[in-house]
Amino acid sequence: MSLESIKMLVDELSILHVTRGVQPNELIDNLFEDDYVESSARKTSQGLVFELTFQETDDDGSSSKVTMRYTYDRRRHLVLVEQKVAAKRFNVQWDRTRAVRERLGKLEALLADQLPRESIATILSTMPQDYLALAPRLQLVA
Repeated sequence: MSLESIKMLVDELSILHVTRGVQPNELIDNLFEDDYVESSARKTSQGLVFELTFQETDDDGSSSKVTMRYTYDRRRHLVLVEQKVAAKRFNVQWDRTRAVRERLGKLEALLADQLPRESIATILSTMPQDYLALAPRLQLVA
């Protein structure tokens, strides 16, 4: 793997760290669209859960209700997006923790292939603490 791959992973981690994701006020704007039929919001001890439901018409012309659930942490970062079609269960569409862990794992593997342990420790010491908390193995190196 190349230095370019490492740079790309670091860039992706940086974007995930500074980008909050779609915010509730942006989602509320969708309620003015005809297809949106309901919404709900509830505050939790970890943040906020916001749900939007809309009617979607398939290619064959059948209509079904789709509910999107957006979960935010206390810092207003979007941490989870789930989708439910009709009466089925919610399925995870995007998970910030999973996205960060995947990139950290790839970065760790790439660095281990190319750099001595001391250099890896120096690089990882610059990672945000909340990222290191998601990957305890990295804390041991850093």
